[in-house]
Amino acid sequence: MLFMAIFSYAPEDRDEVIDRRLGGLEKDVGVEMQGEWFDVTGHRVFRLFEADDEAHLAASVFQWTDLGVAEIVPVMETGKAIKLLKRTSKK
Repeated sequence: MLFMAIFSYAPEDRDEVIDRRLGGLEKDVGVEMQGEWFDVTGHRVFRLFEADDEAHLAASVFQWTDLGVAEIVPVMETGKAIKLLKRTSKK
């Protein structure tokens, strides 16, 4: 499954977030990061993960919760979602 993690942190924690990220991300079993984007207008980072399940993803995200808050949203590719929605709306 794909999950978008939106990690928000306080401005005063910026240097710690940068230092920790430059130190590398731990490779968690059952979780693979697909992409990462930094919000240049604020104090957020967006990470797209593929995870076996939400428990594996939660374990991966918990290593950052001392520096901020992570909102985790299950997502799917638009084309796949549209096909699913069209199929279910015909019932």
